[in-house]
Amino acid sequence: MFNDDRLANYPLRQSLLPGAERLPIFATRGLVDWLSRPDRYLVVCEGRGGRIYAADECFLEEAQAVILDAHGACIVMRKPEVLTYIDPEINGWVEPVMFLRIKSPHAHARDILVELRRREARILEMDMQRHDVVVRAEGRLEDLMGLARVLCSFARGSVSIWTWLERYEPAKTESPRL
Repeated sequence: MFNDDRLANYPLRQSLLPGAERLPIFATRGLVDWLSRPDRYLVVCEGRGGRIYAADECFLEEAQAVILDAHGACIVMRKPEVLTYIDPEINGWVEPVMFLRIKSPHAHARDILVELRRREARILEMDMQRHDVVVRAEGRLEDLMGLARVLCSFARGSVSIWTWLERYEPAKTESPRL
């Protein structure tokens, strides 16, 4: 599958609107270098507002925190969106699939597996280590939104989660989300 959009590696998008007139962050169009971390997220000025392009949900939250630290209540953040687009090779909608690596104490393994199955994630491998379990899985980004918060809540912060964009594949639904 092919997408010539250079921003396809950032499957999460969030629109930013100025909460005050003539907010300096939106004065010029283009990448806001001092707010961006290209390996994680980009902050781009687009017309009268801006947008966060994030590689995953954790990086989106990091970008939100940086923007709030820099501009506080002067920024209005819209609901995050998951990138979907029409792939000309298959003439259909595609959506991002994320790879997950979750490390947790054995006591939480069952709850993690139940939550992953509930979100229709495909469990690729489960590795039992001395005190921990490592689960490798993949799933649609749309289904995985909020997973980190849920896992951390029942594991009381003792879980580590790494995610990254694995690929784009045909969407479950035919309607666009972005």
